Amino acid sequence: MLSALQPGVAAAATPTAAAAAMPSPTAEANLILLEVRLDGQLLSDGVSAYEIGRHVFLPLGELARMLTLAVRVTDEGRASGYILREDRNFSLDVPEGAVHTGGKREELERSQVKVEAEDIYVDSTLLARWLPVDLDIDMSSLTLKVRPREPLPLQERLARRRRGKLPGNQGVYADPGYPRLAAPYRVAGLPFIDQTLAVTTNGSADVRRVTATSYTTYLTADLLGMEAALYASRNSADPPAAVRLTLGRNDPGADLLGPLRARTALFGSVAVPGVANISASSATSNGIAVSNRPLNQPSSFDRHTLQGDLPPGWDVELYYNEALVGFQQSRPDGKYSFPDQRLAYGPNDFRLVFHGPLGQLRVERQSFLLEESAVRRGELFYDVAAHRDQVGRPHALAQFEWGLGEHLNANGGWQRVPLPGGSQQGYANLGLRGYLSAFILSGDAVRADDGGRLVQLALKTRVGNLALSASRARLEGFTSELFAPTPDPVRTRDELRAEGAVGPGAGMFFPLAFEVRRDILASHKENVLVQGRLSAYRDSTALTNAVRWQSLDGVKVANGQLQVSRRVAGIGLTGQLQYLLKPVAQPGSAAVSADRYLAGGYLVNLGLGRMFDTRETRLNGALNKSLGSYGFGVNAYYSTRHAYGGGVQFFMALGLEPRRARMMTDAQPMANMGSASVRVFLDKNLNGAMDGTDELIKGVGFTINGGNQLARTDADGIAYLARLPAHQDIDLALDPSTLDDPQWQPQTRGVRIVPRPGMVNQVDFAVAITGEIDGTTYLVDKGKSRPIGDLRLELVNATGAVVAGVSSASDGYYVITGVLPGDYGLRVAPDQLERLGLTGTGTHPVTIKPDGTVLNGRDFHVMPAREK
Repeated sequence: MLSALQPGVAAAATPTAAAAAMPSPTAEANLILLEVRLDGQLLSDGVSAYEIGRHVFLPLGELARMLTLAVRVTDEGRASGYILREDRNFSLDVPEGAVHTGGKREELERSQVKVEAEDIYVDSTLLARWLPVDLDIDMSSLTLKVRPREPLPLQERLARRRRGKLPGNQGVYADPGYPRLAAPYRVAGLPFIDQTLAVTTNGSADVRRVTATSYTTYLTADLLGMEAALYASRNSADPPAAVRLTLGRNDPGADLLGPLRARTALFGSVAVPGVANISASSATSNGIAVSNRPLNQPSSFDRHTLQGDLPPGWDVELYYNEALVGFQQSRPDGKYSFPDQRLAYGPNDFRLVFHGPLGQLRVERQSFLLEESAVRRGELFYDVAAHRDQVGRPHALAQFEWGLGEHLNANGGWQRVPLPGGSQQGYANLGLRGYLSAFILSGDAVRADDGGRLVQLALKTRVGNLALSASRARLEGFTSELFAPTPDPVRTRDELRAEGAVGPGAGMFFPLAFEVRRDILASHKENVLVQGRLSAYRDSTALTNAVRWQSLDGVKVANGQLQVSRRVAGIGLTGQLQYLLKPVAQPGSAAVSADRYLAGGYLVNLGLGRMFDTRETRLNGALNKSLGSYGFGVNAYYSTRHAYGGGVQFFMALGLEPRRARMMTDAQPMANMGSASVRVFLDKNLNGAMDGTDELIKGVGFTINGGNQLARTDADGIAYLARLPAHQDIDLALDPSTLDDPQWQPQTRGVRIVPRPGMVNQVDFAVAITGEIDGTTYLVDKGKSRPIGDLRLELVNATGAVVAGVSSASDGYYVITGVLPGDYGLRVAPDQLERLGLTGTGTHPVTIKPDGTVLNGRDFHVMPAREK
């Protein structure tokens, strides 16, 4: 699952009529999207919330629906229902300033609620008092973890799924089967642009002050029938400009390049994947790449490379199974890369947390189950790529994976890589993988052009919460990018890894990893590497300590790194300590920083760093604005070595809303995400197109992949959905509960779109006035007629497909609502008649007219077959 989440932008909200008398909690609120998890299950990857000062406001109606609690928002500023049992009633009346829970009335502090058109947002601390759950919000990962204090109906449903091994999504969202809406590529489209401008100055007691200007542009658009991404940057202090261009297409439906059935076809700046024991994944450079590997699968069997765009001034943290495992700052080429991250048996959850120079925050998630990565019988995945790296050395690769059987895969191919010293070498590899009930067994062989060989056997499994892997490799004269040529080469490599988490309860868990690697050299000497990592997470605080010990030819070296991060409701603290254990125990460097959100969307940041070897201390500070139509920041630093500097930075994202040709600006990046412009109208002539006397509809909401969205249609019947994850199937549906007239219904249940950067998907939802059919079902037996319940009625269209159905109540009464205009047949379900030994009166023709028709008294009589 690839998921893309990041904060949106919300200006000061204009109070609605129902809440006009309420004081606004703040002049400006930060709209964020939270991932919601319950018992390790992903419930939603994008629930809207507001960060206001030090508080987070959550949507009452949406959260209750998600947790299957019988509480509904009934009107603007009002909600009612019950909590788990009908005797535990609940009602909220914001205009009256009162809430009733379990028969008790409480005065409502109005600063703790925020009324919006689509829901009532409640301070999370207050919401946890009303609902039988504790709510843990981690702002560093934009995650909401729900910990029930009492069993929820949803937990029981998920438990039944696990016991019965029911098919389908183990969460609450199942594929609805919506038709895909095509989005043709254009010859040229107006681009989306992320633009950064900066002025910096630096100096010291020994060096004259230098002032420099710089710019960075990231642009995406359709070009020549392809998707184009252009990155360009220049700094006046370093005149050569950096330019990177990629052209191509990505299609999760594998409809590229005709019979090749490719999912990815790119040229320009591309990466070449690595191959185990041969090479690491290379950085992007000019070349070509074609693949039919699913876009939501790992880049190779047991390794995954995460890479993408990272503009100057940004940094990115990599979390693996909730443990902080990597950190990178922006590079001159505007990219980040975490190559060849190892995958374990079981869940592999990656989270990338991006921090912008003006306080921007964006989170991307990817998740894989290694045991489910087997290629199906007869299916073939391939990767072909070639480029010249930044110093002109050629890289080339052709790899395949083939499903030989239900539990057996073959893999192999060829690769050419540069070696140290300027030489090149080709490698041929072949392997088998067996997927057993609780194990993955693999065997791989590699042969180099110079005759060097490598054979490796590996095992992966899981014991409780720990994923275990073990491997042994035998080398004979083998050298590669990963096994450098030396006078005393490696002959045998043994590796053992354990990865998992220990959870003692009470909301605590400790992700851990441990690895041992032993190399036996040609001289029979041993090199040993031991490294471990232990993390902890509690009350929005994440802590990770990693230690590495290595013995090379008898020389022992050990070092470690401790990282701490805490962020709660607008306040963040981070710290890092690097230290040496062997040959001498001493600190290396330390850094601590703190930030806090202020009113008006401003963020203040202070940092302090210390280099113990040079005895230098550095202090830095910044004030940034990252909300609204643009971002702006000022920063400065000073060190005890009398170095100083500062700068001013401006950021703006630009894009065009195509329906109204309106330029949109934002302080958050837009160029690398998808978007959609959705229009809703009342289709009076039922032709599916907006024309004639059709009317636009205001205030309509939508669901994306089953989760409600904050956006609503405006007076023009249009809603703009921003920051949709690119190159993924997105199921978009109109939410019927947001239509003003209960007789209105969308003519299509929903559509599937594939957003791409630089393009706005345009979607129309035609709404029709629906009709209603009611009547009573009777059983005629021995000349007497009486109502009969639980008789299933079916409404079929002209092709005989069942479009609606309902069972009659105990008194025989039934009603079918929301019937779209058209000609139908109404009948008692034939299979039920046959099973009960009954016969009916056949199919009744019915017609629902375009202005809505209510058909009353459509009764049905059934009788035992012997009475016919």
